[in-house]
Amino acid sequence: MAAKTKWNMEAEYIQSCNCDWGCPCNFDALPTHGSCEALVAYRVKRGKFGDTKLDGVVFAEGLWWPKAIHEGNGIGALYVDENTTAEQRKAVEEIFSGKHGGGVFEIFPKTWTKKLPTKIVKVDFHYNGYNSWFKVDGIGEVRSAYISNPVTGERFKGTIVLPDGINWKRAMVTNIKKWWIGDRDIHAKHDNRAGFVTTVKFTDKGCIG
Repeated sequence: MAAKTKWNMEAEYIQSCNCDWGCPCNFDALPTHGSCEALVAYRVKRGKFGDTKLDGVVFAEGLWWPKAIHEGNGIGALYVDENTTAEQRKAVEEIFSGKHGGGVFEIFPKTWTKKLPTKIVKVDFHYNGYNSWFKVDGIGEVRSAYISNPVTGERFKGTIVLPDGINWKRAMVTNIKKWWIGDRDIHAKHDNRAGFVTTVKFTDKGCIG
């Protein structure tokens, strides 16, 4: 078995999924609609995989499971922004493989039966709190916004805190106005579903913030 490489990163993070707001999966419940579908993206503020610096690297993940994540049979796809070096792309692929630890990065691959080949594409990433968004060129897009009060129309502001979270520890709860993905074995299109935006910190030991 190959030795694990030490790594760490602090990144801005935008998440969409197909569940209702807040996502019951965060509370040890089953997905709202049975399956689990997601498109997420990271922009690394600072980070390192071995000797490779990851500062400024942007990447996205397309994720799909027929039932709850822990029940397996999922599919994972990685999209790395074209403005990266070959060394950075390799580093992100290694992290995504799950072989080097890191909380959700280690756990999710164990639930996949298929990992699609990495695509190097343009990934536009715009972190702006509740109004964050990103686009994977020709593959998918996520548009985040405030949840609106159905009676008054007021903007809802709230966070979820998960002290033992494997993906993040604290995140703003958003409404994903629209998101879609269409790539090989992963196809989804949703409006007004669960979303989260936050800054995350990872090491090869797991999620630390």
